[in-house]
Amino acid sequence: MVPWVRTMGEKLKQRLRLDVGREICRQYPLFCFLLLCLSAASLLLNRYLHVLMIFWSFVAGVVTFYCSLRPDSLLPNIFFTIKYKPKQFGLQELFPQGRSCAVCGKVKCKRHRPSLLLENYQPWLDLKISSKVDASLSEVLELVLENFVYPWYRDVTDDESFVDELRITLRFFASVLIRRIHKVDIPSIITKKLLKAAMKHIEVIVKASQKVENTEFLQQAALEEYGPELHVALRSRRDELHYLRKLTELLFPYVLPPKATDCRSLTLLLREILSGSIFLPSLDFLADPDTVNHLLIIFIDDSPPEKATEPPSPLVPFLQKFAEPRNKKPSVLKLELKQIREQQDLLFRFMNFLKQEGAVHVLQICLTVEEFNDRILRPELSNDEMLSLHEELQKIYKTYCLDESIDKIRFDPFIVEEIQKRKIIKSVPGKLMKEKGQHLEPFIMNFINSCESPKPKPSKPELTILSPTSENNKKLFNDLFKNNANRAENTERKQNQNYFMEMMTVEGIYDYLMYVGRVVFQVPDWLHHFLMGTRILFKNTLEMYTDYYLHCKLEQLFQEHRLVSLITLLRDAVFCENTEPRSLQDKQKRAKRTFEEMMNYIPDLIVKCIGEEAKYESIRLLFDGLQQPVLNKQLTYVLLDIVIQELFPELNKVQKEVTSVTSWM
Repeated sequence: MVPWVRTMGEKLKQRLRLDVGREICRQYPLFCFLLLCLSAASLLLNRYLHVLMIFWSFVAGVVTFYCSLRPDSLLPNIFFTIKYKPKQFGLQELFPQGRSCAVCGKVKCKRHRPSLLLENYQPWLDLKISSKVDASLSEVLELVLENFVYPWYRDVTDDESFVDELRITLRFFASVLIRRIHKVDIPSIITKKLLKAAMKHIEVIVKASQKVENTEFLQQAALEEYGPELHVALRSRRDELHYLRKLTELLFPYVLPPKATDCRSLTLLLREILSGSIFLPSLDFLADPDTVNHLLIIFIDDSPPEKATEPPSPLVPFLQKFAEPRNKKPSVLKLELKQIREQQDLLFRFMNFLKQEGAVHVLQICLTVEEFNDRILRPELSNDEMLSLHEELQKIYKTYCLDESIDKIRFDPFIVEEIQKRKIIKSVPGKLMKEKGQHLEPFIMNFINSCESPKPKPSKPELTILSPTSENNKKLFNDLFKNNANRAENTERKQNQNYFMEMMTVEGIYDYLMYVGRVVFQVPDWLHHFLMGTRILFKNTLEMYTDYYLHCKLEQLFQEHRLVSLITLLRDAVFCENTEPRSLQDKQKRAKRTFEEMMNYIPDLIVKCIGEEAKYESIRLLFDGLQQPVLNKQLTYVLLDIVIQELFPELNKVQKEVTSVTSWM
């Protein structure tokens, strides 16, 4: 009899869902207590039920409002005066393979005729920067050549033609980076992706701090906390250099001129210069705690930005002066357009090459204008011949100058304007005598070697990682980073996607602040619940304001005088090895100022909620985490991978063959 009663009791309990009711009472004890009191009052004071209905209506409204709202229900931005819109620079889209279809826009279209896009060969077109910034960048690139090319190249030859090609390649590389940076929304990337990775880094530091009592062991504890998820470049300095080499090779098809990767010697030289002599010292500079402190002071300093002492410099074409050819000697390998026209075999091969590049119309207009020039310069022309020449000139204009023409050539705007205003008629003979195809020489010289039939390629040469010399070891290893995490190369790694982009569930700056408050500042439960409640009201508003604030800060950072200062600091860190570094006392002063600025950055209202002691301990923990060079390097590489992924989304479609790069790209 007892088992039967027990079974009935269990069924009744399941039907009434008493477990659900018990869980609701546990989660909302105050609300359930008020609901119980209101129910008892309704039973005992039923004569005042019409008065109690006011309270019942209020409870029903609260329950309805609570149940109708979802976690993703958010109020729009309430600051209507603050609206952030990313700037659109309107730069021409680049196609890394060098050509695109003018009809469908595909890069490898086989249906339509390919068209020539000059930006693929000259991405610096329409790019202009202030002359001071251009001079600073040119100085850095000149130091690259002086330190890593000229010391051995001058022993071989004094011919500057090879170095001139390197100058054009470096200008091409920098121009592609500038164009791609203009295409992305930097504040959105910072708030949506970079800060998310930083949150995971903070979590690791917090967990590591709980295992050690002295900050001297914080870095090692954090590296152990990362475990197999430590970035592959942090295993050792040699692995770091190897990673940068592979990453550089991976980017070459997108940042070098079309078909430049076919020259293995050039790509190997550029790889060694960029990875070992530029990227590695630059990342060391960025991960240096002294540099991190300097950037933090710039970001959190609320004082008015330093005003420029000089007026803005004029805009100049990007790195034009740097890329000017230095070679003045005529080359016996150089072919003039006239020679190509006179030799049918050269002209035939050149035409085949131009068909592949979608640039036949460039040669066609040259030949057409040359023929037109010969006819118009005849001493005696009849009226019929002049009318015929006039019609032919109109046909040339419609074919090569109109925007809607499929064979349109991008002339300088003033040339088209002169033709439209008919000023060209007055000076046609003089101009056509001068225009004999000399402006096609750079185009011809860049691609004339491609006309040759492909030769069998030798086995792929490979350079050693580093020669075991004391000079190379001195450049690779230093007292600050030593050998990074000093892990063995055969350490097992999990083959998964980016650890920092998977484990996080928070989205947006509001969630990040709540996360930091809960994990680092240990805010009380009531404040955390209050912030969760106001999330619906203020999340979108705060994120809009944050994007606007970051945009203003970036504009301050990219001001001419500040940009020149940052480039100078980077130049000194990479190339000025013989100069005396900042003293330990200066670094300590900057670190102390950074800590004070971080303490003052927390609003007083937050301090009253969490307490002075909690504020000090939390800020101290964050500050100590930023003073660890290897941990800074870990975060730098994680952020670098995210930035590379945003700047080069094509990498997501590329099948990666190197396992050391695969799991982190």
